[in-house]
Amino acid sequence: MIKKNFYLLIGLFFIYGCTSDDSKEPIILKNVIIDVVYFEFIPDTGNDTFRLRYEINFTNPNDSDITGFYSITTTADSLTTTLLSTESTPCYEIDANSSCTLSFDAEDSFDLAKIESITLDSIIYTVSQ
Repeated sequence: MIKKNFYLLIGLFFIYGCTSDDSKEPIILKNVIIDVVYFEFIPDTGNDTFRLRYEINFTNPNDSDITGFYSITTTADSLTTTLLSTESTPCYEIDANSSCTLSFDAEDSFDLAKIESITLDSIIYTVSQ
């Protein structure tokens, strides 16, 4: 009798104790706000080098933390390239209602190449969570 009641109790637990809540509506996230603080290319620094520096601010306007990836597309003397972020790059995670700043500053020798211009074409932040 005890064994039968035990199995009945287990059966009732599985039937009533594990309900699924399919009535939850999906959370709709707002887009990340992208602000280019500055983007500067100096084709000749006077030291036989060129310099590229920029600062981009990503703001998460949502009430929950997010993770995501950004892509930055630039054109250097007619050659278009896209920088893709990874899980280990800055701004992969952005806390709720906060910002993350991505900074870049590099100076390279004319030995690599002499670049006349670099333009910023687009920045996209794709939320993965």
